Amino acid sequence: RPELERLAETVLSIANFRWHPTDRELPEAELDAVNRRIVNRLVGDGSFFLAPTVLKGKAALRVCIVNFRTREEDLAFLLAEVDRIGRELVAAG
Repeated sequence: RPELERLAETVLSIANFRWHPTDRELPEAELDAVNRRIVNRLVGDGSFFLAPTVLKGKAALRVCIVNFRTREEDLAFLLAEVDRIGRELVAAG
């Protein structure tokens, strides 16, 4: 997914990434705010449990997959939701 930027090498089952749209330029401060809000929305509505973090000075989403029942479809849904929410937040201003 080109709109997702990996911020660190994946270690074991931990991935650190952020939403970064490819169709528009956003200032770093706005990207950080949007990514923090994405985490808050996903966790707040109970869809996923992610941890916010900061890597290389950038707000990031940190996911750690440990449940043996996690399927590829679950991860595809997570990534789709990150993109959907990011676009929704930017469109709303």
